[in-house]
Amino acid sequence: MPASPDFLGSDSQTSREETALGAFEHLLVFLLCLTLTVVPLVLHFVNPLLAIATQLALASCVVLFFTPYAPLVVVFALLFQNLFISMMSGFLVTKDDYNFVRGYNFFTTVVFWLWLFGHYALNWRSFSRMTNKLMVVCLIGFALIGVYFLLGLTKSPAGAVVYLRNIITPLLVLQIFFLATLKRQIPMVPFFTILTVIVIVMGYIEMIDRRLWLDLTNGWTLWEFSNREAMLNLVADKSARTTGQYITGILDLMKVQLFNTPLLGDFRLIILRMNGPNGHAISYSYALMFLCILMLTNKRWYLALLMAPLVLMASAKGAIIMGLLAFCALVARKLFGAMFAIGSLAVVLVAYILLGIVTGLKIGDFHVLGFMGGVYNFIDYPFGNGIGDAGNLLTNFDKLDWSAFQHAGRTPVAMESAVGVLLHQMGFATFGLLAVYFWIALQVYKVSFISRVNLHSLACFITVTVVVNGIFQEEALFSPLSLGLIMGLNGYILGKFARSGEDL
Repeated sequence: MPASPDFLGSDSQTSREETALGAFEHLLVFLLCLTLTVVPLVLHFVNPLLAIATQLALASCVVLFFTPYAPLVVVFALLFQNLFISMMSGFLVTKDDYNFVRGYNFFTTVVFWLWLFGHYALNWRSFSRMTNKLMVVCLIGFALIGVYFLLGLTKSPAGAVVYLRNIITPLLVLQIFFLATLKRQIPMVPFFTILTVIVIVMGYIEMIDRRLWLDLTNGWTLWEFSNREAMLNLVADKSARTTGQYITGILDLMKVQLFNTPLLGDFRLIILRMNGPNGHAISYSYALMFLCILMLTNKRWYLALLMAPLVLMASAKGAIIMGLLAFCALVARKLFGAMFAIGSLAVVLVAYILLGIVTGLKIGDFHVLGFMGGVYNFIDYPFGNGIGDAGNLLTNFDKLDWSAFQHAGRTPVAMESAVGVLLHQMGFATFGLLAVYFWIALQVYKVSFISRVNLHSLACFITVTVVVNGIFQEEALFSPLSLGLIMGLNGYILGKFARSGEDL
């Protein structure tokens, strides 16, 4: 099969598929996306039980009658749900209320997965050896997560539920894409192209006129609500005394040094960091880089070029490193072959880890200190403390003494590092879960030997790189818009390959 810029096939395939997916079907897809994202949020402020019941019914109808669209609904909800929450933030009363409404996209994902996995489980003998092998490996990952989730429930039920969502979502999204594609393959390029255009338009409004963006999205209310506790604790006053940066309003909370690192020395370019429709800069960066890769590999380079300033203003190092290393590895494959490419990427990533840890300890980088906290926790108790026992989402950062942590060379418990948090929460099982991710990347790389499609190689490269980034960021592994989107891409690639009847 010749090399192709298409999402998963040749140019002729793309032409036929995009013709088959007419304007009505595009409209239907986005109508379903909007319905499943917005309706439960609106109904929640009427009656939460009504919202849950309605969402269960809607999600079930979509996955049963519009199965191929289920993955697209998941992606849309992950990217835009927080935008609609922001618009409705005037109805939020408590922090628990806010945390609850943010869980509707996860609820939708779980409902989709239960129906699709249930169908597979009842008919597993009729599926190919490749499909069953992939499902078994994923089940190993689920089992490891499940054991430590139950352990975490006995200690911190709320924390266990929060971190279960973050840890298990990538595997759920992988299987949703995989199983839905097995049933019927639809072209993904048109959907993601339209999605990219929407993201670009929103991004440029936010970048050019932040006040207008906050007006349009009711962002002033959400930012005030999200930071109310910090304001009551006089965090701004404490920050001004230690950093010299005074916070006089919402926009000051968005000001950061470019790439948020002291490694740039005296080059202190302060920017208004972009947070995107999802409301989180690092997750937004990974989503932008993911879309850039899709557009570049599908001859839509002009859209990728338009997203470049947005990636810069979101200012997350991990996403940029992921994209650069992936394309360097692709060039290495073109020049020197597949084994050299994956081998050289592995060497570079090992050097990246060592250099990142050594440099981070020297400059007192919070992510490295958090990772070392997880390493020390693991050495002290390698059997794991249970999901939800530590991590950013359970830490009050307003009360942390970072100068003491920098002096000690670590934090008391894991934080700011997904791998560090996993070592604390899951102990030895962490290596099993990471092995599942690497195994999936290897399967996609094997597909690339047959298909010779550039995106297949890149999917493997970004999977491996984002897992390594998990050492230095919680968001790399725990944000659905980072590893979650990448696993969805892997699921689609493997699903299409399995549908072709070939085996690995």
